[in-house]
Amino acid sequence: MNTAANRPFGVSFLSILLMIGGILDIVAGVFVLFQRGDDDLLAAIDVSDGDVTNYGIFAIVFGVIVVLVARALRSGANWARLLVAVIAAIRLASVIWLVAAYHNIHWYNAIWPTVLYSLVAIYLFFDDDAKRYFRRT
Repeated sequence: MNTAANRPFGVSFLSILLMIGGILDIVAGVFVLFQRGDDDLLAAIDVSDGDVTNYGIFAIVFGVIVVLVARALRSGANWARLLVAVIAAIRLASVIWLVAAYHNIHWYNAIWPTVLYSLVAIYLFFDDDAKRYFRRT
């Protein structure tokens, strides 16, 4: 059985980072939903109220999923390790979409979350301690 005593430090640290990221996604989604009717904001970023609403809802749902995955990661669930790779891919796709859709967002400002999630996925799949922790016995 996987316990905190045999959990590698990297898995513990990364699950905490994922929890923080998920909570920030939720907070950002709520903030965006509260600001969706701000005409100055909509004009400044050149989007519709519907786009902002969709983004806010997506951010909240995504944040909840990330927090749940982080909790499962701490418990040693192998499916959570696989889902982290999917989350990293979604992050990459969202950064590409943001940069392509909104010309005023520079890629270098939006890439750091994707890099972070990619490093998490690489650690979980290629580090010997992490692989051993998630191996079913």
